[in-house]
Amino acid sequence: MVPRCASALKPEDPRHAMMMAHPPRKPDCRAELRTFVYQSPKVGDVLLWESFIRHEVPLNMAEEERISVSSNYR
Repeated sequence: MVPRCASALKPEDPRHAMMMAHPPRKPDCRAELRTFVYQSPKVGDVLLWESFIRHEVPLNMAEEERISVSSNYR
């Protein structure tokens, strides 16, 4: 079970560095225009992404332990 209040994975849009002069993004903009996309995995989910995609997982605020497994696939 995924702990309640567990933080979501937060991958960053890789185009951001290429658009230095883009206008500010509004908090309510369409999903494809956001700087970050938040993905809350469910039990049994496998999330894969390219190695150049910057990502983070904010601090786990859940009371329970959260377990994640990371590896490289070739």
